[in-house]
Amino acid sequence: MVDNYSKLAALVKRPRHHLWRAMTRAPRIWHVGNWCIHLGAKYVESPFESPSKDVELLNYAQPFVDALRTLSGAEVVSQPSWELYHLSPEAFDARLAWATTIVFADVETKCVMLHPDFFDRTRWGHAPLVFPDRFDLLRDWVRRGGHFHMNGGWLSFGGELGKGGWGRSRFQGVLPVECLPHDDLVESTAGYQVRCSHPEHPMMRGLEWSTAPPLLGFNECRLRADATSLVEIHDQGRWHPLLALRPFGDGRVSCWMSGASPHWGINFMRWRQYDQFWRQVFTP
Repeated sequence: MVDNYSKLAALVKRPRHHLWRAMTRAPRIWHVGNWCIHLGAKYVESPFESPSKDVELLNYAQPFVDALRTLSGAEVVSQPSWELYHLSPEAFDARLAWATTIVFADVETKCVMLHPDFFDRTRWGHAPLVFPDRFDLLRDWVRRGGHFHMNGGWLSFGGELGKGGWGRSRFQGVLPVECLPHDDLVESTAGYQVRCSHPEHPMMRGLEWSTAPPLLGFNECRLRADATSLVEIHDQGRWHPLLALRPFGDGRVSCWMSGASPHWGINFMRWRQYDQFWRQVFTP
């Protein structure tokens, strides 16, 4: 994990116009999500003992993060969703001040709309406990020129059993797709056919989608009228948006409705043009 907090804290103290001018420099990408704590095998050794042996902090989006780092001059910070949940308002502002691009993947909206202080009993009853709404701050960051991107997963968009919650959030009107109000996971062990609908677009230049390995699932979403779907995925007679784009103010929003890493993307990350694809998605 990379933590440039001291650098970020210095940035956030600058006047706001300096912060947005900084967004024209080399890419600074803040990636959140796709981390997990993996416990080892569990051994039931007696009626009273059942230890787990081994523990690992795992970033299962490491191939995606490595691809981001192939962008010329890029700085990449990758953090678990629980660190986003714990960020103070000042630290969240510092991240926004530093980043030119923000990527969320498998991040449910509770990590953005809640904060541990709301559950700290020592804080109860002394004074009103409120924070600036982080969805509003994120929307303003995009409007001023930022690039927000979301990758798919069980906790992205609508998510498993609606747990992602993005369609009910204050940020839902910024996304290029409309999230379903219920479980939106579409999965198959056989994989899905994809097609490029705008090969002339700079993000698609030189990519041979016919050679892309099969994706094992995606989040079903509806494309907004003012958005563009560059890549589509086929399921049961219908084509669905897979890579969607939309301008928002001076910024832009993009969404990849499948995984960039296991498990939906376990084959996709082996594509010979995997790094090139992500470089082109995140090239300003």
